[in-house]
Amino acid sequence: MHKSLLRVAAGALSLALLMFGSACGSGGGGDDAASASGGGTVTWYTPMPEEPARRLAEAFTAETGTEVEVLRQSAGELLARLKAEAGRPAADVIGLASGDAGPLAKEKLIRSFKPAAEGIDKRFVDPEGYWHANELILMTVGVNADRWKEETGGAPLPTTWDELLRPDLKGQLVMPNPTLSGTGYTFVATQIFRHGDEAGAWKFLDEFHKLIGQYTDSGGAPSQLVATGEYAAGVSFAHDLLNVRGAGFPIELVYPKPTGVVISGNALVQGSPNPQGGEKFVQWLQGKKASQMIVDLVHSYPVRSDVDLPDGAQGLAELDLVDYDPVRAGEMRDAVSKEFAKRYGV
Repeated sequence: MHKSLLRVAAGALSLALLMFGSACGSGGGGDDAASASGGGTVTWYTPMPEEPARRLAEAFTAETGTEVEVLRQSAGELLARLKAEAGRPAADVIGLASGDAGPLAKEKLIRSFKPAAEGIDKRFVDPEGYWHANELILMTVGVNADRWKEETGGAPLPTTWDELLRPDLKGQLVMPNPTLSGTGYTFVATQIFRHGDEAGAWKFLDEFHKLIGQYTDSGGAPSQLVATGEYAAGVSFAHDLLNVRGAGFPIELVYPKPTGVVISGNALVQGSPNPQGGEKFVQWLQGKKASQMIVDLVHSYPVRSDVDLPDGAQGLAELDLVDYDPVRAGEMRDAVSKEFAKRYGV
């Protein structure tokens, strides 16, 4: 597992090889007094659930006096929005997976910034400064225990991805649409990496598609639909499932062998209205207090060694992880999403 996790980090750190040209300065736009001082309002585009994002924004404002305006959408929607606003960005900071940073840096939509990274595991620090890690996201499956028993006659819970390919689960699985959701795309990329090639992955996905009852627009929806018993099982990030299980729903958390882990964080938008305010916010989000808030509110895994794991989560050492390459995942996202849409009509 440690070898696999190191490869995840190594793939992320190889982002430097994809960058070209000199890094932009810590400026990047906005020449009014508020921008120059780092005050004013920071606009944050994030795929983080609304309540945790709001709480983090409020805590930052309480400490610094700088307001944070939060726009919460799915990862895919935010990337599309950022590209549509190229040259006239509204955001200062955007939440993303580390693998998305390479293509965005090439398009000069995000900029480099190298703050002190005290307390951050060095494996999760981008030497080029384009992305700033805040959490580790694990790809999992949520199972409604009652519905699973009803549909499968009490079969054991799945331990691998292939054990989900049961004919009696036709119409009983739910997953996010990977053309819109970062969660959904991570699931598809995980299949590519665990098979070692796209041909094997598409063969698996063809069979998986036959069992799908619904593709959702957002990554958090499957955990809620499984929790309420509308579906027997669903693809979701671990933190979404831990949240609904913590609310008392009869949901089991399955870490299929092997599964994917991605580094999630934030980047600074090139030419943003408040560049210095954005820098302060990015630095604050990587501090111990904010990192523990993220774990407590989101139930994701920390990138700091001095922050506790979420309650009910398996330790990383217990998991079987694929060699998830975030750089390649970012590079192939458009092509894979188009192929998925073409094959399955989403």
